[in-house]
Amino acid sequence: MANLHRLANQLLSDVTDKNSFYLFDKKSFYTAKALNVAIPGGPKFEPLFRDSYEEDEDWNEFNDINKVLIRHPVRTEYKIAFPHLYNSRPRKVDQGTYHRPAVCFSPSDDPDLPTFNFHDSLNPISAYKNDKLIDEEQQFLTEEDFEEFTMPEDVEAVLSEEPLCNQDSSNAINLHWAARPFNKRSGSMRRSYDIPLVSQWFREQCPQGQPVKVRVSYQKLLKCWVLNSLHH
Repeated sequence: MANLHRLANQLLSDVTDKNSFYLFDKKSFYTAKALNVAIPGGPKFEPLFRDSYEEDEDWNEFNDINKVLIRHPVRTEYKIAFPHLYNSRPRKVDQGTYHRPAVCFSPSDDPDLPTFNFHDSLNPISAYKNDKLIDEEQQFLTEEDFEEFTMPEDVEAVLSEEPLCNQDSSNAINLHWAARPFNKRSGSMRRSYDIPLVSQWFREQCPQGQPVKVRVSYQKLLKCWVLNSLHH
């Protein structure tokens, strides 16, 4: 399975953190369709409710007694993230997940690196900042706090006799964070051309600098995907 994942790595997405899909997932698209708005870069739908303005004919922003002044324009992202707060009449909205636990996994392209290493994408904490914090803490300590404390000799760390990693640890961690179906140990049999390896491409936001026809293709594929999900 690790070899298959390595061979298919050129087709798979590099995004492992689900927080990067905030306001760009199924439930956000459902809410955008219900509110008749379009997420920037997302699909555009026909109005779900066409009676939005029939009952408001006798009222508009010019003859409203309780006029509310909005200093800043309400963005589409606000309306979708908090539909009951920024919309007058939200119907058929679907609340998505606001935040998921942060992912600290950094995939490594070099198989010769050890399993646990310091990745270049991480920002190290400078030593002088750490020393400054220690100096500030020591100002509030007394002499009793500096008494030496030693652990008993018979105290050992938990699982100290077990090895930290072996030759399969790197592959196991990569498969744990891999996309479906590489993260499954077993499952139902499927035909090879039924496994969606590249369908994740259009579910992400279109890269910057692409021509208009590419962005339109992204939006049309997203629209078909969302409509199929709604039908299911």
